[in-house]
Amino acid sequence: MAEITAPTEITFPTKSPFTLGDMVRGDAPDTTAKGFLSTPTAVARAKSRPAVVILPGLGGIIAERELRYAKRLADEGYVALAVDTFGSRGAAYSNHTLRALHVTETMMLADAYAALAHLASLPMVDPDRVAVMGFSYGGMISVLAAYRQMAELFGADGLRFAGHVSYYGCSVPRFDDPTTTGAPVEIFLGALDRNVDPKRSEEIAEDLRRGGSRVGFHLFPDTYHQWDSENLEKKFVRFSLFSCRFAVDRGNQLRDLRTRLPITGRVSRTLALTANADPRGYHMLRDEGVMAKTDARLSEFLSEALDHRPARAKLPDAGARTAPARR
Repeated sequence: MAEITAPTEITFPTKSPFTLGDMVRGDAPDTTAKGFLSTPTAVARAKSRPAVVILPGLGGIIAERELRYAKRLADEGYVALAVDTFGSRGAAYSNHTLRALHVTETMMLADAYAALAHLASLPMVDPDRVAVMGFSYGGMISVLAAYRQMAELFGADGLRFAGHVSYYGCSVPRFDDPTTTGAPVEIFLGALDRNVDPKRSEEIAEDLRRGGSRVGFHLFPDTYHQWDSENLEKKFVRFSLFSCRFAVDRGNQLRDLRTRLPITGRVSRTLALTANADPRGYHMLRDEGVMAKTDARLSEFLSEALDHRPARAKLPDAGARTAPARR
């Protein structure tokens, strides 16, 4: 098992497009992204290491989740970059609703591809062997990043992710053109998760297959949202995205299927999210058994997608916090 260093807080350039239209028009303002980089200490040959971009849920960077997985991946020989999308935009201490309103999925997509570009620039990272994984909101983004449309809009210099993993990712957007980059996608969902519509998620998985990707779809029975949380008793969250239905056309126009409104800015996006917010909410609950299964499949998937054979690693104790180094 490789020795690893504590995660280092880093910055890298990105953009803050509020909508896809901002990227199409070239109107997205420049932003400095923050992230936590975890690397094995063992010396590697130039451009030899695989890497993983980790995208947070609306809860932001959590030591017991994003940083825990980053440590596990570094232990297996990957370079891991956990992206702090909300902290980068002054929303680290906002509640979930305010974060969803002010930090958009388009911003997170920009951060995902900016993180890919940053990793590709590192001397030890092989730019053709970088995957992306995400949780909840970030899980949705990891799936969106698999569509060729998004890769062409956000990916500089032809950079593409080699694999995509979604943990309980929100089932919001579908694409009129399902063509993907061809990279494989792995989707993990809980059957009792009221923040995600399993039927719509299956439709999205089928879209991805039609678009050219191999898709693993895992629906765990008797499992709630965020089974890798610290919640040993069910925790209720008031509003959910279960009923949210957006579509993306071939011109990168996002529209709300309930109101039929195009989403072109802050007002229309707020109206669409408000119209679709499900007041029945959802529950989060830790499930050690499901964690063990998804941990094992994550290792297998990344090994296959990134052509890497790591030493068997033990996932860090979820109760132990990982303190980032700063620079």
